Amino acid sequence: MVVERFDSKKHSGIISAFTHRYIKTGAFPKEFSKIISDAFDVRGDSDYEDFYAIQKDEIIKQIGNATVFLSAVETYIRTL
Repeated sequence: MVVERFDSKKHSGIISAFTHRYIKTGAFPKEFSKIISDAFDVRGDSDYEDFYAIQKDEIIKQIGNATVFLSAVETYIRTL
């Protein structure tokens, strides 16, 4: 997390820090935890499962979630 100069060697460390610093404090809604978790699961499946094929409805869901997440983060950064 660049704003706070936090770094981690693992994606899970970044996710955990984001959850503790921003979701649990109320800076972002609790639903964002699920958005992050789902995206991380899809990423893991695509990297590590043989013959993984994501379905079109899951792609649409992930794009929608990413759009909502990005918009909220941009809005948050503007308030700093």
